[in-house]
Amino acid sequence: MKPFLAELAQLIYEKHRTFDKLTIVFPNRRAIIYFRKYLSSLLNKPAFAPRLLTIEDYFQSLSDLRIADKLELVFRLYKVYNNIVLDDTSKGLKSEPFHQFYFWGEMLLRDFEEIDKYMVDTRQLFKDLRYQKELDTTFDYLTPEQREFLKNFWGTFDQHPSDNKDKFLNIWTRLYPLYEAFKGDLLSDNLAYEGLLQRRVVEGMASTLKSHLSPTVFAGFNALTKAEETLIRYHLEQGQAEVHWDVDEYYLNNNQQEAGKFFREYQSDPVLGKSFPVDVPSNLAKGLREFDDTEMIGRKSIRIFGAANPVGQTKLMSQVLEEELRKGIDPENTIIVLPDENLLLPVLHSVSGYVEKLNVTMGFPIGATPVFNLIEILVELQLHRKGSDFNHKHVLALLGHPYVIADDAGVANSKRKEILGRNWVHIPMGYLASETHLHRLIFDTLDISILVYLRNIITAIANLKSVNDFDREYLFYFLKLLNRIEAITGNAFQMILPNRESTIRQHAQSINTSLKAFLRLFRQLVQTFRIPFSGEPLKGLQVMGVLETRNLDFKNLFVLSLNEGSFPSIGGKSSYIPFSIRKAYGLPTSEHQDAMYAYLFYRMLQRSENIFLFYNTETDVLGQGESSRYLKQIMFESRLAMERNVLHDPIQPSVVIPVSITKNSSTIDALIKLSEGNGKFRGISPSALNTYIDCRLRFYLRHVAKIKEPDEVEEDLDARVLGNFLHTVMEKFYRLLKQSKQHGQVELKDFNSAVDIVDGLIDQVFIESYHLEPGKPVEYEGQRLVVREVVKRFAHRILEMDKHYAPFEIELLEQGGLDYHAAIDRYPGSVLVSGKIDRVDRKGDLIRVIDYKTGRDKLDFESVASLFKRDSKRNKAAFQTLLYALLYRVNKPPASSFKVVPGLINRMNLFDNDFRFGFKIGKDFLQDVEPLLPEFRDHLKILLEELFDPATPFDQTTDLEVCKFCSYQRICYR
Repeated sequence: MKPFLAELAQLIYEKHRTFDKLTIVFPNRRAIIYFRKYLSSLLNKPAFAPRLLTIEDYFQSLSDLRIADKLELVFRLYKVYNNIVLDDTSKGLKSEPFHQFYFWGEMLLRDFEEIDKYMVDTRQLFKDLRYQKELDTTFDYLTPEQREFLKNFWGTFDQHPSDNKDKFLNIWTRLYPLYEAFKGDLLSDNLAYEGLLQRRVVEGMASTLKSHLSPTVFAGFNALTKAEETLIRYHLEQGQAEVHWDVDEYYLNNNQQEAGKFFREYQSDPVLGKSFPVDVPSNLAKGLREFDDTEMIGRKSIRIFGAANPVGQTKLMSQVLEEELRKGIDPENTIIVLPDENLLLPVLHSVSGYVEKLNVTMGFPIGATPVFNLIEILVELQLHRKGSDFNHKHVLALLGHPYVIADDAGVANSKRKEILGRNWVHIPMGYLASETHLHRLIFDTLDISILVYLRNIITAIANLKSVNDFDREYLFYFLKLLNRIEAITGNAFQMILPNRESTIRQHAQSINTSLKAFLRLFRQLVQTFRIPFSGEPLKGLQVMGVLETRNLDFKNLFVLSLNEGSFPSIGGKSSYIPFSIRKAYGLPTSEHQDAMYAYLFYRMLQRSENIFLFYNTETDVLGQGESSRYLKQIMFESRLAMERNVLHDPIQPSVVIPVSITKNSSTIDALIKLSEGNGKFRGISPSALNTYIDCRLRFYLRHVAKIKEPDEVEEDLDARVLGNFLHTVMEKFYRLLKQSKQHGQVELKDFNSAVDIVDGLIDQVFIESYHLEPGKPVEYEGQRLVVREVVKRFAHRILEMDKHYAPFEIELLEQGGLDYHAAIDRYPGSVLVSGKIDRVDRKGDLIRVIDYKTGRDKLDFESVASLFKRDSKRNKAAFQTLLYALLYRVNKPPASSFKVVPGLINRMNLFDNDFRFGFKIGKDFLQDVEPLLPEFRDHLKILLEELFDPATPFDQTTDLEVCKFCSYQRICYR
């Protein structure tokens, strides 16, 4: 079928042999490019082109006003708002910062735009509507139905008096003065927003255009604003205009079709109605009709495809497109329409392998670029900075960012590795800023302005040789946006230097407030900012948004995201004017938007021959996003036999195959090396044996295969970290005591100042663990404060118990290197078991082997054999402590008269008034470990022989309770 613009070009060529005095107005720029192409193809000699304009450009040509960008408009509105609305009679309304005003200021600006574009009586619209009687007197020109709309709205509103209602009405009564003042402020500088410019043109149209009218053609319009409609009507009345409607009989002559709503209104207008052709084209009507075998010309082919998710759509579309290209369809007569702009990159990646030329006619959201993510992290870095120290989360995110890696990957990775290795929560600026120029810019304090800080960093990144042209384009547009923010807001985001009256904390709070304000404003601006693609618009396969398709026709049409919420999009933007009033005054509503999107959908199908429609088959978690109403309409209203295809992946749960690692010679060698140890640690530890008893596979993955979880900075202090803190504090206390006394004897007097010493040691441990600045007071906040109090309470209680137990002698503290060579009846003959004991003390003939625990480990067990059972109820702490007792007896054999008692100091017994140290075996407390050790050795030997038995694989535990908190769940699917 012949495209609408080609038909228009033919009509213009035949009717106007010369074009130099002719003006043709289109809805968008893309239509101008294609019209120029079609018109030039008809010429056989050089000719002056007609004046080709969009409707916005045509209005602009009739006015001296300049349209300001949205940021400047909202900022000017903000200043006028503060002067008009927040006066002495504002009833307690307070000024709000610009970043908070921006959201609803943008909404109010949008309302002003529509009010002017639809030529609404602003004084009447903004009149104080609290008085019901005015609905009957002042609104006498409204229809009874319109008056009823307003009465119902305000009647409901008045039934619920509140402070918010008073505030709303107080602002509402000032909207007209605000509107007038804002308009006056703009006009004084020869500025306007689009609606104001259109209104001014239309209101002065008679005097402005009367002596300057020239032949004008308006082509391809649908949903006209009141200003546009008035302008076109005036041209027609003066006999100087033609109107060519891009319309089809299918929806024009069917009142049930919302796509023809506006055309039917214009058709009934005494002036506009004359511009409609007598014979309305029926391309769509005929194309969707069943034909006889002898009448195949014009029949459309429609294929519908469903996929479970958006990316699945793009992959399926790519596959279908590739098949069609192989069949010989023309890429330059093919279009992909994307109602959802988020699918742009997936589509480009999907088709890039086999499409040589591609033209994109839609903006790319800058919020989807890596630069936006970088700026967010940079602001968060400064926002959470403590003095000259930066939080590890943002530091690690920046060191892993592609642009920072592009600067110097080696430096970035080495710093990441060191920060993770040292568990560095707050990293000093001096360490981070010591390497590259970019690092010095990033890890710096804010001296002047966040805008200057960001500009310097973006400029430095743009100058890197390793950054490609695409990224430089992103960086360029972000620089433009930052410069525009500074030009409009001035010094709003500059850092104010502290004065004598302000404290450092107050200055830091003011900086944080400024940064939060900037970040909120920046995020709002980014939502509407797009990067335009540049290319050859008439070459290659076309990728467009829905609005860009107006007036354009392609033989082959691919439309994605035919789901509610995408096409049509979610109805209605936020507005200060409620639906009832909008409807009463003829302003656009959701019904207006539905009719417009319906037209865009059917218009795309009008002249297309091969149509491929794609939709999501799955709704979201709320049941929203079902297939588009337009898709259902075309399926049920058309009499074509449509081909339907649904791409689905049937649910076929994979059978979880048990994971089992067979032992071979290399595995046995790895076990022997584990037993032999290395320079840091020798032998198999008690905790490793505990892991083996719990799950053989976990032991293999952790200790043999050496598969470890990725390093992370542990800011959240879990039970393990808490236990390490307590161990270190108590070790330091008693080690200092032994050093000062030159012996291990602990007496009652040694506890006189113990509490203060321990409190100081807690600070010291925090400084060492988190690499804080030595000598500087530790700031406890958040979880640090909680952990300090927990460790302090445990340590103070241990000191109290030890004070009552004194005098006693400390024999060992965090003693490592205690080895036990267990003989086994298989290769390699013996296994080295080694561990580190928290504390061993002696009083009289009693030796205590102590293990500190901060958890709630049980203090009893049934028997020695129960400690080796593969059962989640097994007392792992008792197994570990008895093994420590065995290591002590082997390495430090006491005299036969001494009793060795292993036990725990934990939450289960430490705070009891009747505290008693040691385990209970059965119902009795363990008095001496010696009688248990022979049986313990035997069970340990059996366990180690099993470990080195080639016939016993490393398999999974059968007790699923053990798997709940295992780090390797994703490997074995438990």
